[in-house]
Amino acid sequence: MAGTRSGGKKYKFKSSGSTKQGKSQKRLKQNTDDEVEEQLSTLVFDDYWSLIWKRIPSERIEGCVYYHPLSFRSYLTEKSVKKLKKWVSRHKVFSSRYVFIPMCQSNHWNMLIICNIGEDMNSETNSPCMFLLDSLQISEATRLEPRLREFVFHLYESGNRKESAEEIFNIPYNIPSIPQQEDGTKCGYYMLFYMFKFLTACPYQFDISKDYPGFVSSYLLAFCNLYVRNLCYDL
Repeated sequence: MAGTRSGGKKYKFKSSGSTKQGKSQKRLKQNTDDEVEEQLSTLVFDDYWSLIWKRIPSERIEGCVYYHPLSFRSYLTEKSVKKLKKWVSRHKVFSSRYVFIPMCQSNHWNMLIICNIGEDMNSETNSPCMFLLDSLQISEATRLEPRLREFVFHLYESGNRKESAEEIFNIPYNIPSIPQQEDGTKCGYYMLFYMFKFLTACPYQFDISKDYPGFVSSYLLAFCNLYVRNLCYDL
């Protein structure tokens, strides 16, 4: 019925796109104070994330995969799962602990985190669940749910999984209460910090019976806006 983790291997975090460290640092160092105040572009977001990633201990990033924001945009635009299938196969998505899907829709950054994607749907402890992280919780976050559930369905379909459509569309989905931005431009920086904080604190095996949905809120509420700004400059 429900699939299980295949292969038993551990995979390190892999991005669906790649960046060169030298170019990333050069481009970021050219940012002025005024530019830091502006909204992050997709490419700069990826540059920042590449630098942040190098600061996270390797044992924390085992079994984590990252779907590039441009790949998600391409999926929405082309209405095709061909590239998605290649990514799922190449990065062993259904052997992953956590799947990170940052996205920029209507000039606003959100991030979907899928936990236990390859685990048994009927497990009382390790079944899949999802979080949508949003630093500006308005009606847009709620409107995204049907689109994101369809994307997750295509993920399972791309992995040739045996779970039924009903099971996939009923995976628990939560929009946790997390720190909110105070202006209209910092959403990208908040997403970067959410990802960083989640990876440095998340359990190796996410237990839905005790970690869902409170884990995300309890850890991400423990920082203030100043930390987000400092994160940008410290890179």
